[in-house]
Amino acid sequence: MRKTSRLFRVGILGVVGSLILGGMAGSSPGGAYGGTLRVVDEPPGEPFGVPWEITAFGTIPAIPSLEPLIWMDRDGTPRPLLARRWELSSDRRQLTLLLRRGVRFHDGSAFDARAVQFALENQKKAGRFPDLVRVEVLGPDRVRLTYRRWDNRILVGLAGTFAMVVSPQALSRMGPERARWHPVGTGPFQFVRYERDSYVRYRKSPQYWDRGKPYLDELELRFIRDLQTLKAALLARQVDVAGIQDPRVIRELEAAGFRLVGAPNYIVMLVPDSANANSPLAKREVREAVSYAIDRQAIVQALGPGVLRVTNQIAFPEHNAYLRDLPPPPYTPNRAKELLTQAGHPNGFRTRLIAPPFVERDAVVAIQRYLSEVGIQADPEFPEIGRYREYQTKGWTGFLVQLYGFFANYNSMIGFYYIEAPEVYVSLRRPPQLQTLFQQSIATLQPEAARTQAVHRLLLEDRTVIPLWMGPRVYVTAPHVHNTYHMRGVAWPFWKPGEAWVERR
Repeated sequence: MRKTSRLFRVGILGVVGSLILGGMAGSSPGGAYGGTLRVVDEPPGEPFGVPWEITAFGTIPAIPSLEPLIWMDRDGTPRPLLARRWELSSDRRQLTLLLRRGVRFHDGSAFDARAVQFALENQKKAGRFPDLVRVEVLGPDRVRLTYRRWDNRILVGLAGTFAMVVSPQALSRMGPERARWHPVGTGPFQFVRYERDSYVRYRKSPQYWDRGKPYLDELELRFIRDLQTLKAALLARQVDVAGIQDPRVIRELEAAGFRLVGAPNYIVMLVPDSANANSPLAKREVREAVSYAIDRQAIVQALGPGVLRVTNQIAFPEHNAYLRDLPPPPYTPNRAKELLTQAGHPNGFRTRLIAPPFVERDAVVAIQRYLSEVGIQADPEFPEIGRYREYQTKGWTGFLVQLYGFFANYNSMIGFYYIEAPEVYVSLRRPPQLQTLFQQSIATLQPEAARTQAVHRLLLEDRTVIPLWMGPRVYVTAPHVHNTYHMRGVAWPFWKPGEAWVERR
């Protein structure tokens, strides 16, 4: 098999530093083995033991026990994990994975090529790898994946939830219902107990393949929904690490001596009902007027100074699609009024702002106020998440106030929001040229700036959506905690529990 790129031989490239608010990786444990790490994150709300049944937050409690085939850094650099090497055929249709030898699942059964085949074939049945034609076992530690066509997002898929490997024997022995809530993988920690909406407990795996790890004896994931209760638990040292997005609470805890580890993780967008022919937002001039009408800087300063960041891009700084020379978005209400008049709405119009529960109401009210100053009366609506999901999938009138999450590969982000799930954002019109440019962008060996930027510029020029500001996912961390690698992986919520350690106190 001919090899076309070193990227596909060992997966090692130079690392581009991401925006980290507080560094924690790279320090040595210095013999500081033992202890328990208590981490607060989002409750799963769904099974997390069977990878092809995980859809969203189930990834969080799966990570300590179930490992994907490769690790991918935030900048898109793939690195060996359960697959120690990979080779791409000259026609880019076959990817051969060379697996680590001697690895065992937590139930003592062997991790091998047949276990990988079992996992990926089940994912394929679940519709997760549409371009994957077949998975072949070439030997105990060799698996060949054959694809219909090359897509430069393939390694991203092998670094995420869809490529987590579970013990086939454990699944068979436990049965489907018990297995859904009892992950048995190759990870650094073994599952102990799950208390719904409260916690998941793990203990270190004595046979973990990365010798000398994990450093911790135990790991506990806790789920605390109320932000003030969470803050009190951190201050009382009842928990050690917590994922938080509220800028004010982040700054309060930083002032109390906690470290901040994070990176840009979401962009707040207005998603218009532009596919509705009778909507004012079907006109590009109106969407452009909305962009001019909102004072992003004032909102950011009011809600999260030093934490939130104004943006008018549908890309993150790590992406090669990011446009370094694009000036900040201007706040020009007079220009907004001119554009509304040109579009036939000199007196504005009435619409809606529909926001999910995780968007601050103060932010929505601020957007509403700026729109009203140019004549657009936007009535806010704050539905529960189930109802908000219905708007996404069945249609809406006005704007969705949507958070676009970070993907290490820009093409993955565009595919997720615009291409592969057209049943989501059904009221959003896509530019006619988008599909063609996207297919050109995913066909190159690696994502190329010229291609990704062409996709990005099209969306910006069309005003397909209206980006407002960028915010981080921050893990507020006690000073005695080190090397969690939060927000350094392919996407939130991937981290490295096996690398984490705590100072003796």
